[in-house]
Amino acid sequence: MVAARRLSDKASLLRPLKDEHLLEVYREAKKMNLSDEFIELLEEALSVRQLHQYKEA
Repeated sequence: MVAARRLSDKASLLRPLKDEHLLEVYREAKKMNLSDEFIELLEEALSVRQLHQYKEA
């Protein structure tokens, strides 16, 4: 639970990004095979914004 909370706290740092920029960063991170932790952080931010359905669009 504490790890999930820390992830949410970190995901909140992505709030200033517009939705389309967050999606672009996520897609590029996946293409570049960046760290699992970073991708999880982006996925958490997408989930909070209810954008998870657009991840692969």
